[in-house]
Amino acid sequence: MNAATTYSPPYHRRHHQHHHFQLPPPQSQPSIVSIPTQKSILDLLNSKPATSSLQSLAQIHALALKTGHFHDHFVSGTLLKCYANPRFHNLDSAIQLFRNVPSPNVFVHNVLIKACLDNGEPLQAVWLYYELMMNDAKPNKFTYPTLLKACGDGGIVAEGKQVHCHVVKLGFAGDGHVKSAGIRMYGYFGMAADARKMLDDEDDDDAEALEVFNTMQSERIRPGKFVLTSVLAACAHLGALDHGRWVHAYVRRKKKSIVMDAVLGTALLDMYAKCGRLDMAWEVFESMKEKEVFSWNAMIKGLAMHGRADDAVELFFEMQRRKFRPNGITFIGVLNACAHSGAVEQALKLFDSMENVYNIEPEVEHYGCLVDCLGRSGRLEEAEELVNSMPIEPNPAVYGSLLGACRIHGNAELGERIGRLLLELEPNNSGRYALLSNIYAKAERWDDVAEVRKLMKERGVKTNPGSSMIELGGCVHEFKMGEGCHPKMKEIYSTLKVMIERLEMEGYVPNTSQVLFNIEEEEKETALQYHSEKLAIAFGFISTKPGETIRVVKNLRVCDDCHSAIKLISRVYGREIVLRDRVRYHHFRDGTCSCKDFW
Repeated sequence: MNAATTYSPPYHRRHHQHHHFQLPPPQSQPSIVSIPTQKSILDLLNSKPATSSLQSLAQIHALALKTGHFHDHFVSGTLLKCYANPRFHNLDSAIQLFRNVPSPNVFVHNVLIKACLDNGEPLQAVWLYYELMMNDAKPNKFTYPTLLKACGDGGIVAEGKQVHCHVVKLGFAGDGHVKSAGIRMYGYFGMAADARKMLDDEDDDDAEALEVFNTMQSERIRPGKFVLTSVLAACAHLGALDHGRWVHAYVRRKKKSIVMDAVLGTALLDMYAKCGRLDMAWEVFESMKEKEVFSWNAMIKGLAMHGRADDAVELFFEMQRRKFRPNGITFIGVLNACAHSGAVEQALKLFDSMENVYNIEPEVEHYGCLVDCLGRSGRLEEAEELVNSMPIEPNPAVYGSLLGACRIHGNAELGERIGRLLLELEPNNSGRYALLSNIYAKAERWDDVAEVRKLMKERGVKTNPGSSMIELGGCVHEFKMGEGCHPKMKEIYSTLKVMIERLEMEGYVPNTSQVLFNIEEEEKETALQYHSEKLAIAFGFISTKPGETIRVVKNLRVCDDCHSAIKLISRVYGREIVLRDRVRYHHFRDGTCSCKDFW
């Protein structure tokens, strides 16, 4: 999309070819201009004139812009719904209006997805859904009944199956309306077994999404752009770089039939960034002829997770020079970049500019980023003060950022207070128990550690085991501590034993404070030795040539001991090791880490 026209109202788009209409001069507008409230505008939009005349609708649109109520998502979403009324045959204007909505939320996306379906454009509905995913406006249970119907009406089997994967992954498979729509969709396709699968709530995951794609290839079924973007998202989550490269090569080969638009290009750069190839992500970003705000956001987010705070902030200003206006998601990206590099003053300036310069009201996520930034930098009192003075109710994620900072800086007193609060707010979140246990263990308060474990048992809370994945030869291998089911486990253990012995000769001393059990030191050292990331790295060593880069993805935060050990491994063995944990990317090279021990 042409950046210069991204933010103009639909009736100012000169290249628009259908249903041109002009606003009358302000003085000729009827008395509706005297009604300033949001409720009054919504009442007007639900009135007969708005649903029967484009001219009346344009007048209400002008009023919403003049009073500032257009920024309200209920107003802009309802306005969009009116423009998309099938009787007007005006879907193009509705889509152009959507491009002007600042930081559209899931309600606005859902309205347009349904509008596309109602106007006989099911493929457009599916494509807008993926744009929703790119915008980080999380879909909800109201998104999927419409979307599954669109897949059924459009006869797009592969896309329908990918949407089903998303439904299960996001936890909506049990919703009656979603289930009914999915069963109906598979009924349209004549796929009784899959309809039964939807009925039985069987699990799908990213690995299964890749399997669906591989099956399509073996059966010579051409995947469309939606399937490709879904597969790239699965590759990004799994760290499956080889699969992602294959998709990129496929798109290049099929460039005559598959257009690299903003959505597909953004999915591709996001995959490369999350698979540790920031250089390739940047190359894709630079080569994209079409960019949207979510494309810039994805690149900023990629730079942030790799610790490139200065570059992320510079890109933030560059997007404005290119006439793209930042939105709330953009600020989450740059604030996270500052948090992971210790750039507190930069973060404070950016946060203040949200309202003062960009007229964006900070949401709870933005406050959470700032709390995280202050906390990681050791400014715990300021972080707590910010939490207590927030104009909106702090959510568990905000308190979680403060608790994480207490673990980093060993503040057991504040950590206990925040941790106990979180256990009441999120009694089923195993991560909160683990973090509080970690704080107690570092303070050698073993009775408190035992109490937390007892509480977990009483509440039936299961711990989320650490797992690490490594992709080799097109296959994703997963390792968990204490599991010995891999066919090369004996060789892996042997390699790991030699590796640890060599590290100890270089001065490595296991950091036993990371073990949350009151056991003997020797037992603690043994427990640390078999952490999942060490197992994955050992497997990488026996499966690759000397000097090759090892890439590992972990589902949890890398512990201090593994972080220190991997730094030493990179120096002793002359290997670059790229590790993505739950927090960020770590590039280990020559005994140092790109995070500068700040994570």
